[in-house]
Amino acid sequence: MLFRTRRDTQPATAGYNGGGGSRFTSARKGRPSGLLQGALLALVICWHALIPLAGAADEPYDYPYADPYVATVLGTPKELKAEVPERISVRETEVMVFEDRPVPDILWYSKKLRYSIAAQDRAAPLIFLVAGMGAGHNDSKIQFLKRTFFQAGFHVVCLPSTTHPNFIPAASGTGIPGFLREDARDLYRAMELITREIRDDVAITRFHLAGYSLGAAHAAFLAELDDRLGLFGFKRVLLINPPVSLYNAAGNLDEMIKKIPGGEEKFEEFFDNAFRAFSAIYQPNERVNFTGDFLFRGRKPNDENLAALIGLSFRLSVANLAFTSDVFTNAGYIKPKNLELSTTDSLTDYFKVADMVKFLDYFRDLLVPYYMEQIPGMTEQQMIENLSLRSIEPFLRNSSSVFLVHNADDLLLTPGDIDYLRKVFGSRARIYPRGGHCGNIDHRVNVAHMLDIFKQEAASAGSPGAASPDMADAAGAKGEKMPASEQPEQARTAPSPVLTGELAPPQSDSEESLNAPFTAPRPAAASALPTPRTAAKGSREILAPRRPAKQVLKPGLSYVIDAYDPIEPVNRALYRFNATFDEYLFLPVTRAYEFITPNYLEDRISGIFSNIAEIRNLANSILQARPKTSATVFTRFLINTTIGIGGMWDPATDLGFPKHGEDFGQTLGWWGLNPGPYIVLPIFGPSSLRDTTGLAADSAAHYFYLNQPTDMDKNVGWGAAYTGTDAVDTRHNIPFRYYQTGSPFEYDLVRLLYSKKRELDVEQ
Repeated sequence: MLFRTRRDTQPATAGYNGGGGSRFTSARKGRPSGLLQGALLALVICWHALIPLAGAADEPYDYPYADPYVATVLGTPKELKAEVPERISVRETEVMVFEDRPVPDILWYSKKLRYSIAAQDRAAPLIFLVAGMGAGHNDSKIQFLKRTFFQAGFHVVCLPSTTHPNFIPAASGTGIPGFLREDARDLYRAMELITREIRDDVAITRFHLAGYSLGAAHAAFLAELDDRLGLFGFKRVLLINPPVSLYNAAGNLDEMIKKIPGGEEKFEEFFDNAFRAFSAIYQPNERVNFTGDFLFRGRKPNDENLAALIGLSFRLSVANLAFTSDVFTNAGYIKPKNLELSTTDSLTDYFKVADMVKFLDYFRDLLVPYYMEQIPGMTEQQMIENLSLRSIEPFLRNSSSVFLVHNADDLLLTPGDIDYLRKVFGSRARIYPRGGHCGNIDHRVNVAHMLDIFKQEAASAGSPGAASPDMADAAGAKGEKMPASEQPEQARTAPSPVLTGELAPPQSDSEESLNAPFTAPRPAAASALPTPRTAAKGSREILAPRRPAKQVLKPGLSYVIDAYDPIEPVNRALYRFNATFDEYLFLPVTRAYEFITPNYLEDRISGIFSNIAEIRNLANSILQARPKTSATVFTRFLINTTIGIGGMWDPATDLGFPKHGEDFGQTLGWWGLNPGPYIVLPIFGPSSLRDTTGLAADSAAHYFYLNQPTDMDKNVGWGAAYTGTDAVDTRHNIPFRYYQTGSPFEYDLVRLLYSKKRELDVEQ
């Protein structure tokens, strides 16, 4: 069965939509803005190549950036990227991992684990992809890999990182991710449940596994776990850009934010300048992650600024991780212990504190104490050693199915790491001389090499539809369960066993057992978790957190996240309403529209509505007394209406008349009116008092210049059809999905980005 629902065309996490009429990221305006998600750098593990690979080696490696900071931030130049389809059929869905687990109200959106699947319409191998540090299943890198492997004929399932805020309440056994062995078991359980859910619709011939950054480290530990349990029998495992040691890599990243010019006290100025740079070079409808990859394009960057951007991205990921873990386990670290937060409570001060938490703080204050309690005799040094690929070195050295790709100048590596990886992986490793951290992940030579690894396995496995006999034999010999796709048809209808046994902790606290593979107790339900999830109001004493805001925050210091939001509880309640409305009504309607409408027709419809919006743009550019912009907008409207046949095509852009999005809110700001308080509108999303007034004025003008001349004001049916199609087309063109970052601070980040973007809109 070929899933054909939401197409994978999103410009990453750009923008916000509160429903149909959001003005923060309408693709029609062509000015989406990236939602902060800290997932640029995360930790990674490499790739083995036991046999010589053809194809990729025939083309010279011409990656241009010798500076690892530049490579990490800027990635691969467009002309050197591998060609992948812009649109593929993707289903975004959820799986319930813990049926009876209570989740704190503030994390209401993370009861189920979110993942995506791109399925072929025939029998094919399936590749599980694991995201990097703090990244979700829709991160830009994992999206590229998904398109790459799908184009090559594989089913692809994309999973978030175990450090992603959605994974923690939905699928983490402990609620405190970071211990690689336990993280691997959490992922393994989720992967088995996903396989159960999709096996009736997706014909799977064999299983593969890949991950980048931290996801690569997880892939290595998953491969080692599966080598013992045999549920999947992974034929190929690909590790892309790992740190050898998670502890050392996180330490490197923790220090990068200190390179902000003038120190961390100058963060607000640094952020403001970076955001202005983004606005100056942003092109409509392109993929954007607020991780620095777009901020210095066309300019000569310096290492201090680039390192600061990388550090900022990592710090945001750690903030999401630390706060979500703290809230879910009621650890009393940032949030007062036993305090129950509701969706209307402000999290701004918590964000300020969380954003100052380093990964090594999280490691020492939450991760190590938990496992010291669960595993008697455990020491911090043993914990550090188990956060390294060295802890599973015998498996990595001897496994012919695990492959590695890495860069000699990767920022996450420490001296000696590359030599170590060469010795462990041997001919199964491809080490490039440059590329930074994942900067060359989409380079055509690298992509060709990655595909060769999986394609050679497919060639050696025989016909695509045939089950792998050695997998079946191995599972039968060990008395273990075969993957669903390899079982006889009658067996595939039976429920799969719950993972137990191997997931139990060691029974001995001896030195030998501590250094052997081990894990903390794994609960079958939330009630078994060692710490309570929430406290009933008034039932327990509320205790001060270990990192109270009054001790962490500097008095008198201005924070970029601060905003004039006097009705914040109401706004937060409306934000949740919009998220619910979007998930259960607006997105299903939009997906139905996408399913029945060919891509070509969708583009023509979008062009018509975009052309009609030029009337609003022209009126407001005239009201702003900007003759040059007015002339451009008028010429653009004239060309697209005539040559472009009503806007179905956009020849004006090719002729040098770019799109200008103008509205009456910008006009009011142009003439000096302040935005006023921040407002979240039902359905429409983020706004301000000024912009809400502007929206009302633009809507009234729309009635007079369109509805009346076309008699849609009298023909209710035609008017409703036009308005409904316009709304669905707008939502179709906006890639934003509520809580796709999983961040508990999404409201704060959307508010920040909306306010900043509107400031720049008015200035320009």
